[in-house]
Amino acid sequence: MTERDKDIARVAMELAIKNGCSGSRITMSVNTQSSFSVRNDKLDRLMQANSSSLYIQLFTDGRYSSFSTNRTEEKELKQFISKAVDITRLVSPDKNRLLPKQEYYFKGEERDLGQYDNSIKSIDPSEKSLIAHKCAAEIFNTDKRIISVNCEYGDIDEYLYIIDSQGFEGTSKQTNFTLSAECSVKGSGDSRPEGWWYESSLFFDKLIKEGVGNRAFKRAASRLNPKKLRSGLYNMVLENTVSSRMVAPIISALNGAAIQQNNSFLRGKLGERLFSPYFQLFDTPHLYGANGSRYFDGEGIATKPMNIIENGVVKSYYINTYYSGKLDMPVTIEGPSVPSCKYSESVNTINVSRSLEDILKKCDKGIFVTGFNGGNSNSSTGDFSFGVQGFYFEKGEIIHPIKEMNITGNIITLWNNIIEIGTDPRESSRWLIPTLAFESVNFSGI
Repeated sequence: MTERDKDIARVAMELAIKNGCSGSRITMSVNTQSSFSVRNDKLDRLMQANSSSLYIQLFTDGRYSSFSTNRTEEKELKQFISKAVDITRLVSPDKNRLLPKQEYYFKGEERDLGQYDNSIKSIDPSEKSLIAHKCAAEIFNTDKRIISVNCEYGDIDEYLYIIDSQGFEGTSKQTNFTLSAECSVKGSGDSRPEGWWYESSLFFDKLIKEGVGNRAFKRAASRLNPKKLRSGLYNMVLENTVSSRMVAPIISALNGAAIQQNNSFLRGKLGERLFSPYFQLFDTPHLYGANGSRYFDGEGIATKPMNIIENGVVKSYYINTYYSGKLDMPVTIEGPSVPSCKYSESVNTINVSRSLEDILKKCDKGIFVTGFNGGNSNSSTGDFSFGVQGFYFEKGEIIHPIKEMNITGNIITLWNNIIEIGTDPRESSRWLIPTLAFESVNFSGI
């Protein structure tokens, strides 16, 4: 992001005020991204894109509207904002449409959170292409069962600048590098099991570039010859690649919009113990090197460490300025930054490492879920139904893959049946949710 980009945002804010707005917030986003995709052993697609956008939020006479544009020449911007303000005056007033109280703004020093790799601009495109080719070459033509291989390298360089008419000004920048692989194999009959794997890092030199293709193939091959299981209650272990699926309904239900619209099974539950006393959900927004760490949210409100669920008790909602007014509740933050969870128990064992292998052994037998095939959860009740794929295990050992199974239940009931929370979150994920294990989960099969 250049100083000119920031000047454009400042001009836009000044134009909004000159046209009669009582307040405005301007967000300038600039990013550069590239990707190189290899299918089997051929470069199938490459992409290089540069984009910038101006997100304009207008507040006037209790009315609010938002607009975006990438036409940023001053003459065009003058016309655009003038019309935008006129449109805003047609909106019905809402007394809760306000900029945040200044006391909530981030005002500290933006120390490095380990979010940006300065080397991104010097990486040669040929090196990026080679990474994708090497990933595919790990498995292409190495096994007669392989039907197709798709590998992709990608990176993004993102800048964000926020300024508002109350004096807030903040910048953030982040890089991200990814390498992914998909592989399909020939099974019995018409079946074509697929497997995938990906790695992600904020820094190029820390991106795992070897073994991604191999893991995708092994995951695909492991799904050959699945068997049906009878319906019943099973222990369920969720792989750390998909475990966030069972945390997401809780995060959604904690959102101020869902609470205000009476579309949350956690509405009115602040301070109540609804979940297992062993369940801790927290947010660490200043964790160095974590994807999602930040000092302020989209309103400029300062982030802070938060206990969301503490020993099963609902401790905090995600409330922005607007829903603070609607609900008459204090502002917290617009949404999660780096959510994670842990198992709370005695002081003597709280720091004990819990790997996937440890958890499978503890659960003895059940179903190890490695993927979801559709389904949904009801945000008002917490009821859910998901299609799953994975493996049946006994004595902590994988026995065979499963097929055509669904899980049903209620999020609150599920989290009261927690057996174990691992200590193995994937650092490549924004949500640091580790392996999870639950007992007495209803699986529908044959």
